[in-house]
Amino acid sequence: DSNKFIDTIPDNDLPTMLFLSIDPNKCGTEETENVMDYEDRHNNVSRLLHQFEKSLEEKSLQPVRIGMKERILTLQSHAVNHNSNSNTLENRFFRRNDQLSETEEDILEFQEIFEMFGYSTPEEVKKKYEALVTSKEISKSNQFFVYAENKLMMDICNKLSEKDVYQLYKILYTSKYIEDLNDDHVKNIFGRVLSLNDEQIEKVKGLKEVVFFHLVLTLMRNNLLNRLYTHVLKIALRKLIEFNKNGGLEFSYVHPMLKSLDQYPIRSTPAGLCIIFSVNKGREGAEKDIKKVIELFEKSFKYDVIVQRDPTSHDIKSATTELTAARNKFYDSLVVFFMGHGSEDHLSVSNGSIHRRRDLIDPFTEIEWFYKKPKLFFIQACSVRMKTRKGSTACAAGLGLGVDVDSRSMGVASAVEIPWKLAASNVWESKYGAHTDFSCVNKSADTLVSYATMWYQEASRTSEGTLYIDTLVDQLGEFGCDESIENVLHRVHINVNSVALETEGDSWKQAPYFESSLQKAFIFPRK
Repeated sequence: DSNKFIDTIPDNDLPTMLFLSIDPNKCGTEETENVMDYEDRHNNVSRLLHQFEKSLEEKSLQPVRIGMKERILTLQSHAVNHNSNSNTLENRFFRRNDQLSETEEDILEFQEIFEMFGYSTPEEVKKKYEALVTSKEISKSNQFFVYAENKLMMDICNKLSEKDVYQLYKILYTSKYIEDLNDDHVKNIFGRVLSLNDEQIEKVKGLKEVVFFHLVLTLMRNNLLNRLYTHVLKIALRKLIEFNKNGGLEFSYVHPMLKSLDQYPIRSTPAGLCIIFSVNKGREGAEKDIKKVIELFEKSFKYDVIVQRDPTSHDIKSATTELTAARNKFYDSLVVFFMGHGSEDHLSVSNGSIHRRRDLIDPFTEIEWFYKKPKLFFIQACSVRMKTRKGSTACAAGLGLGVDVDSRSMGVASAVEIPWKLAASNVWESKYGAHTDFSCVNKSADTLVSYATMWYQEASRTSEGTLYIDTLVDQLGEFGCDESIENVLHRVHINVNSVALETEGDSWKQAPYFESSLQKAFIFPRK
């Protein structure tokens, strides 16, 4: 039975497996008071913190093992709806089948966790997983149910020694962060950890993991750590290096951890979702652009890719509505391409035009699942207000590549509406430090929009596709897994600007640009 199976799991795996199963979005103070209640045993985060604290008190992993048995028992007793009648008009109207309960998320997460650690999933849990992915239309090949920030913390824990983890507690205990919490419970637990020593932590298998993940959950719970804001942990790791440099020790293995904390966490398969909207009608070479993007994102970056050819305004609105389904909440990033004709601030679609920001960009950035996650938009379209190619300079005779342009005259009437401290100076800190809040972000944050051309200018296209998409795919393929997206786009700008173009006897140059509110480095994952 499952109890006997859990008894065979090594002590040092148990704390990690339970930590991986929690929802980090339910740790912070933006949740209800119940979530913040240390005595709330019905909340997974509170329950796990309690189990970790009991383990620290007893210097034993038995409370954590009992916690694992309780979680699996809960999963086994959960009733998954096998009834095909769940797809009723009422359920579809209220999108009930799109939602996931906390226990259903646990089932998906534990299936992936057992696979990650090489254990067979308990039979009853596996049956419920099979029923769940069928009823919710979730692909079994997906390995993205465990949150990326949890996987990142696991990677860091695996690389730290017992002494490192003990010193992290010591560093944070003497910092202003713990003092400023005014939380006697947290201070007591920190004191309990520091009453141990690294040799005691090393002696009990799994206690290092208990100590580290308790620290992480405490920081998360007090809004000092999430997938976006990692500065407190980074400061502690830097102090760990400084502390041990004085002792003549080499801590080079900590530097990759610091680098990973400066990047958006991308740890899952698929890494994200790529949606391509392409107006093919009247745009020779459009299909070749689509194939290039699919080849890169599907085969190299391992993204899920969806293509909408000749989309209407309704198609674009439907895509954003579909993304609100809970089965899409696990993606680590979102990439949207729009390839078609454009004007100063509108983009052409099959039934008229849409506003490029209000109807395309904003609806995607407002999807709850993508808060604090990178959202990239690549727009291949003209931004023309006038026929003159303002800003272009005459190119050397005979060098111009003959091109068409992605612009079209569009009247307004045709538009279709779609309904420790941060790294800063002491002056800045004294002025704004008391007002910092890491629990939430502006909906437009963590967004990058790359345009094929500057405002009021044209974007080129040939029968082989567009210069912008061709160059973008080439540079992402060459450097996307090694450099930040901003660096890659600088390369795109140089290469596009280097090509001499010619249209209707006029020689000109194209100048792409981007705008960004990204707060971390975004680097595409290697396949």
